[in-house]
Amino acid sequence: MRRAAGRLGGAALVCAALAACAPPAGGAATGTAAVPAPRVTPEGVDATYLGTRVTTRAGATVLRFSGMRYAEPPVGEGRWRAPRPAGAAGETGETDATGWPPACMQDEGNVAWYAGVAAGFGVTGEFAMSMPPVDEDCLFLNLWTPDTEGRLAVMVWIHGGGNVGGWSHEPNYRGAELAARGVVVVSVQYRLGVFGFLAHPALGREEPHGSSGNYGLLDQVEALRWVRDHVAAFGGDPDNVTVFGESAGAGDIGYLLFAPQARGLFHRAVSQSGGWPADRRTTLAESEAEGERFLGSAGVASIEALRAVPADRLLVMAAEHSRRGFDEPAVDGWLLPAAAPELLAEARFAPVPAMFGTNADEDQGMIDPNAMTEAAWRAVVAGFPNPEVALERLGELSEAQRLAALGAGMFHCPTLRFADAVAAAGVPAWVYRFARTRPGDHGVGAYHGAEIPYVFDTHDAWLPTDADDRALTRRMMDYWVNFARMGDPNGEDLPAWPPWRAGGEALILDRIVRAEPLDGSFCGWL
Repeated sequence: MRRAAGRLGGAALVCAALAACAPPAGGAATGTAAVPAPRVTPEGVDATYLGTRVTTRAGATVLRFSGMRYAEPPVGEGRWRAPRPAGAAGETGETDATGWPPACMQDEGNVAWYAGVAAGFGVTGEFAMSMPPVDEDCLFLNLWTPDTEGRLAVMVWIHGGGNVGGWSHEPNYRGAELAARGVVVVSVQYRLGVFGFLAHPALGREEPHGSSGNYGLLDQVEALRWVRDHVAAFGGDPDNVTVFGESAGAGDIGYLLFAPQARGLFHRAVSQSGGWPADRRTTLAESEAEGERFLGSAGVASIEALRAVPADRLLVMAAEHSRRGFDEPAVDGWLLPAAAPELLAEARFAPVPAMFGTNADEDQGMIDPNAMTEAAWRAVVAGFPNPEVALERLGELSEAQRLAALGAGMFHCPTLRFADAVAAAGVPAWVYRFARTRPGDHGVGAYHGAEIPYVFDTHDAWLPTDADDRALTRRMMDYWVNFARMGDPNGEDLPAWPPWRAGGEALILDRIVRAEPLDGSFCGWL
């Protein structure tokens, strides 16, 4: 039983000493002696969380506490308001923290995404990643911590899914194997789609700062505050917190680097395929105008009336209005003080060490070449810095080249612009390119999200995995954990990863890990 830096349940200590109590939920038996479930009561919280023990592939024991509430339910009058700390709505007394929380409101798009990846590997019927229950009351987090003493580096995962899908406990995001390397891993949920990003002038008038629409980002800030205040009870160091995320989660980390409200809540950042905030300029006026159009198309007279719409119906209404739906944060002058290109140029971001990276085949699974009409091409390149030039140059390329260029414009180039700005400000930065293609004749390549199972060591049966994949997994986990601990990914027995400078060398993560320059030829006009 580990001694956490909070109020441990006294009964648990007595049971551990006497080995004479029946095991509570999540407990296990060793011989005839009961092993009590891990219990932690963080300072300032009225709940004693009962977790469970997880055994890793190598036989290590990790403690897991899942479904812990970090904010009050964002329902009723709390819909489209900044999150409030759990407070009176938080758990009290002995609280089961062994089950997974419901996912935030969304459709089954994320499950379809994984099914598409599985199909790329020739796996169909036996692949069964099912949708968890969804609920508007979804602001929970999960935590994995080694069963040891210490004040450990903390890694907070922000999931992807386009800010319209995904959840904190997807199979790829289970943190036991990563935590077994001596860090505390936290995964958080945040409001999605219309629930997390709807802006409207009436909502702005409700707030003294006049902002609306960035509720999903504010949820992430609130989760980081919970980590700051309570992670020490679970063995974590609140002064050594790394945020890491992929796709929309990584993009949101880019916005958190700009947000004054997030300053001091994290000390390092890892952006996996999410550098596009470097180019984004969505204004609050544009987002609020879209919100007004949504109310018009939904036939709802006011925000007050929309707050009364049941969550499942609201989800359908948003899908009918827009395929994506309210998933892009807006420059509101408060959470996001100015457009990202200006903030980067002026070095107005948190000066924390950062890792940035993309995958070699980001377009795989993200772009359907059969659906790329002229309107679709224009819609994609509209967010590029020079859309008209990009359209002209794209027209000169073959179809394969155009798709590769779109991947560069959506991911590689803005990621390099973000990394360039951080390095130019004198802040330590590192850049990687994930290029590993799993064995087999599947044609999937190093697709969008392919690096995640290597970071978490969550390779599943439907992913063909060989000794090279295992070796790369060990190295990537070492890099990520070293960075979380020390702010530098390098370490013994690892190929050297040079700090980034514009036009310099990135680390190529493949069967052979090496440092080499990246091809940035597309980035001059994307």
